[in-house]
Amino acid sequence: MPAKIAPDQSRGYLIPVGATVRGTGETGIFKRLMAMLRQRSRVVLITATTTDDPLVDDLDSRLITNGAGEVQRIALTHRSDTERQTALGAVEHADCILLYADQPLRLSAMLGGTPLARLLRRRNAEGVAIGGIGAGAAVLPEHMLGGGAHGPSPRMGNVTLAPGLGLTNRLVIDQGGAGADRLGRLLGALALNPFALGIGLDPDTAGFVGPDNVMEVVGHGSITVVDPSDVGHSNVADAGPSEPISITNLRVHVLVHGSRYDLDFRRPL
Repeated sequence: MPAKIAPDQSRGYLIPVGATVRGTGETGIFKRLMAMLRQRSRVVLITATTTDDPLVDDLDSRLITNGAGEVQRIALTHRSDTERQTALGAVEHADCILLYADQPLRLSAMLGGTPLARLLRRRNAEGVAIGGIGAGAAVLPEHMLGGGAHGPSPRMGNVTLAPGLGLTNRLVIDQGGAGADRLGRLLGALALNPFALGIGLDPDTAGFVGPDNVMEVVGHGSITVVDPSDVGHSNVADAGPSEPISITNLRVHVLVHGSRYDLDFRRPL
């Protein structure tokens, strides 16, 4: 669950960012991010990858190029890394925190139930912006879409759901990726969790969710919003393993750069 906010505070931005495939400065996402923060801001980049990922160094340079005063990297290789005082101190004094991983389950397995996870929820409740890039985006909500088979049709067993970081309980986020056919797994996740909004991120596209729960789309692609508020019949309780899932009466919105969507009232603005 998201941490409670004090009466005199506003929750910080939540920023899911799709997989990154373009070069430095071509999407406007990091420029928009740095414009939200104070000058020469301190950014903490939390990573969980198995090998040296050249994109991590590229993220450092993008942030500095767009105005970050300092980028401090926290590499998680063991759960004990989340208890290091250097890591907790960096997050405590950060102006913005970004999560990056090669797969959602690697990051959630490192963070779940740790002092660092609790600190991240508290810092967001205190007004600090927290974003997730690529697989890091899927980890942001309470219910994490950890993976699943590609394809246009939802099927039983094709979706992996796991506990996420818990910065919001309103969304299920599919970070997608270049060439990813994600609609089936996103619909399957919503069939199992019809109270949430489904968010599908194109590469090089971000959703900036403000304290007012209005999401602004920034980037070169689109964000697919699937709203199951008025969901009708579903066979999810009766479908056998690998069988297709029936789910009716969904609303789908496709939003591009500059579009805004109200998560409270579930409507485009």
